[in-house]
Formats: sequence, C-alpha cells, structure tokens
Amino acid sequence: MRPVKLPVRHLLLAAAIGFAMPVADSAVAEEVYMVRGFANVFSRGMDQMTRQLRARGIRARSMGNGEWRGVADDIIRRSKQGRVSHPIIIAGHSLGGVEAPDFANALGSAGVPVALVIGLDPGFPVPSSFGPGIKHVVNYKIPSGQDYRRGRGFNGKLETIDVSRYGVDHVGIDKSPGVQRLVVARIRNRVGK
Repeated sequence: MRPVKLPVRHLLLAAAIGFAMPVADSAVAEEVYMVRGFANVFSRGMDQMTRQLRARGIRARSMGNGEWRGVADDIIRRSKQGRVSHPIIIAGHSLGGVEAPDFANALGSAGVPVALVIGLDPGFPVPSSFGPGIKHVVNYKIPSGQDYRRGRGFNGKLETIDVSRYGVDHVGIDKSPGVQRLVVARIRNRVGK
C-alpha cells in the first residue's frame, strides 16, 4: 500500500485542529501557585520567584491573597474533566502563607492531591491545620513566625526551616536571594526541571 500524500495546507489544518482540541488525559505540565500576602504590596518576591520558575519552563502563576478560592474551584472542576496537571504546588508569603493550608485543604478534600505546600513566614492569623491529600509541607520562617500544624487525616511530611541565618524579617523573607534560592530549588526538584 502506497502512503497517502496530503497537501501541506491540509496537514497544517489538521495540526491546528489537533492543537485546539482539549487534552482529556491531564498532565500537560505542573501547576505552581505563588500567593502574595496582605494587600499584594509586601510580597513582590513571590512575583520574582514566579518569573524565575517560568524562565526554567515551569508553569507558575503569582496571585493575590484571597484569589485562591476561585483558583481552587477551577482546579476541582478541571480535575473532574481530567484536565489538571500534576504536581500541584502552592507557596504563600505572610497572609498568602496563612491561606496556603486552606487552598491545599480545599483541593485535598475534593480528591485533588497537592504535592507540595511552601510557607514563607505565614503570619497573622494562625494558619489552619493541614488535612488529607497533601504530601509535603515546608515552612520557611523566622524564629518568631507561625508554625504549620498537622490536622486530622494529614499523613504527609511537615518540615519547619529557620531562615534567620539569611538576616531576614517577616516583610523581607520572600525577597531574600538566599531564601528564594531555597524555594525555587525545592520547587524545581519536585517538578524535575
């Protein structure tokens, strides 16, 4: 049987249609969410790390605190359609770090696993405890900062890392080049990029 030769325009049309169709089997790439703190003013280091991750080919998004609910709803909806990419990683500074457990718990309780949660000195108020569906939590904090806690059903790993050696305070922790290296390396290691 001889191969069929199609004109280039037909191949281009077929390719365009193929790229436009949704992929039902998930995992295009990872999903990394970087959540800023109060008023989105004091956490611009989260934006810097997002740019560093994107430069490495990692799908990362920086967002304001309070936006996580809509994002979680979207992830849960896409999960039911088989269109969520894994691993899912959440990182938050200050109030964004306080919201990180709530964000992760919303996903975990809906059956969407969260591979990694990173806190950067979560503070004011005390963060919620972590529940089921979350594999690994890392809290980079100053000595006076808030701790993350295990909740009922949490079977993952929980680490607390004192970053006082970097000479940072609560406001500057996310902008510290040393702390940024730790966070970016941890995320890169988890996604394998």
